[in-house]
Amino acid sequence: KDESVPVFRKGYYYYTRTETGKQYFKYCRKKGNLSAPEEIILDVDQLAEGHAYYSASGFSVSPDNSKMIYGVDDVSRRQYKLFLKDLNTGKTTDLGIKNTTGSATWANDNKTIFYTGKNPETLLTEKIFRHSLGTDPSKDVLVYEEKDKTNYIGVGKSKNEKVILIVSSATTSSETRYINADEPNATFKVFQPRM
Repeated sequence: KDESVPVFRKGYYYYTRTETGKQYFKYCRKKGNLSAPEEIILDVDQLAEGHAYYSASGFSVSPDNSKMIYGVDDVSRRQYKLFLKDLNTGKTTDLGIKNTTGSATWANDNKTIFYTGKNPETLLTEKIFRHSLGTDPSKDVLVYEEKDKTNYIGVGKSKNEKVILIVSSATTSSETRYINADEPNATFKVFQPRM
């Protein structure tokens, strides 16, 4: 039995906890303060039932606290499928997005996400896509492709949540691109060219 240190984000304390005799964990939150009622937003112990291997990762809650994206790998290849959970209704939807790192970054409109695609053979991170909830993932927009196979890429958000960042990095160099998180359809600009 264990519990992670709670992290306060957008009005909620988020944490994970494990139960004695269980192999996985529960992802939870409490609104406003730590004495508030617990809300289990993802019960990984329950999701993992019947699977020989199960990994849930990349829990990302929308800016309005109503939805969560998370990744699932059930074959032990670090090739995650993305799922959307409505935190108001509890309904979970398979987004049909496969072969990702397991995490996604929300734009501030609460309906656009950015995620990193992996090469299905080498498992290297190669592409960043933009997806609008409710649309066909085969029509997702490629917003960045890394040509240098020695670089790893990822997408995230600045701490103040105003900027979405794409970072490409190698052992001795890196390069960052950015857009305003309020304008998800904007073109990413280079902040500092790689050297």
